[in-house]
Amino acid sequence: MPCRALILIPTIAALVIGMAGCRGRIIRATRMPAHYQAATVTNAKTADLGRLSMPTTSSSIIEPEDVIDVSIASGIEPAGQVVPVPVRVADDGMVNLALVGPIPLAGVEPFVAEQRIGEAAIERGLYRAPQVTVTIRKKAVNRVTVIGAVGKQGVQELPRGQSTLLSALVAAGSLSDRAGTTIEVRRNRAGSAQQAAAKKGKVQLTSATNSADPPRVIEETPTAGEAENLQIDLATIDPSGNNDVQLQDGDIVRVETRDPVPISVIGLVRKPGQYEMPVNQPLHVLDALALAGERSNAWADKIIITRHVRSEREPVVIQTSVAAAQHDDASNIRLAPGDIVSVEQTPGTVLNSVLSSIIRFSFVAGGRLAVF
Repeated sequence: MPCRALILIPTIAALVIGMAGCRGRIIRATRMPAHYQAATVTNAKTADLGRLSMPTTSSSIIEPEDVIDVSIASGIEPAGQVVPVPVRVADDGMVNLALVGPIPLAGVEPFVAEQRIGEAAIERGLYRAPQVTVTIRKKAVNRVTVIGAVGKQGVQELPRGQSTLLSALVAAGSLSDRAGTTIEVRRNRAGSAQQAAAKKGKVQLTSATNSADPPRVIEETPTAGEAENLQIDLATIDPSGNNDVQLQDGDIVRVETRDPVPISVIGLVRKPGQYEMPVNQPLHVLDALALAGERSNAWADKIIITRHVRSEREPVVIQTSVAAAQHDDASNIRLAPGDIVSVEQTPGTVLNSVLSSIIRFSFVAGGRLAVF
């Protein structure tokens, strides 16, 4: 019986060869055009927030809409008679004090504000040597909602002078492992210099690559009376933070969640199925085989990768082999999200399966195999 089965082996191999179909145009891995190669799966971790210096404004700087306490004494009043008066800093940075009048105080420390108020009181003939005290009672804050792929979603209160995109991300617990680099800022009202520019067409940010380059245009579609959406690539923000994005009260920041389509490994592998693309790490053909438990047939060598490319109607078919991938980096190609990796059935793998079956059958039946 085993001998008769062996006689069938050439016939089976010939039949398999004759049945091998044509897949159309197949591209060799070593000759693959650049536009078919897998792009790096970007992740916001590549734009590490730790490398981005976030210049902050001192919390003691007086800013528009802060509430400050101001007391002015001539020095002859009884102790405890001078009571600090709370005053709100206007949007234009001016403070209107009773008797003294309007004084610009935004952007200065309290001790500088004291000097300005004292000088104005003397100039206007109100005091000869006033004793002025200025303290900040309440800092103005912007309430910014941060959602998406961050550590802590929700409303973040940021000091008005430190309301930047990077500050908001840090306040929200930084980026999660699945964060992408695209960030959307949804804004419901105009008011900043960027918004004024947006009404004219586009919002511009300085390129992160070279300060001499022309400003990078970030997508912006403003419409009068409607919300404005800014699309920002976090990777383009200058490490110095010079082109960080200023946020406003009520802004909504959404960090995209990068969830690459898994790859599929099928054919002659021990654990066929779908496998997730690793975060911020390339995945190659041999890596995919390892995920799938390696080959189930020792003679399996031919690998076909089916890849969908945006510019192509039909999927691209790429051929490589295990042996080539083990000795040549160009053959061990990087995989793209959605790739289908198939370890192919070939005449050799069929022959191996037949031989293995005959050997198992022979030992079970207690027979002998002819040695040629």
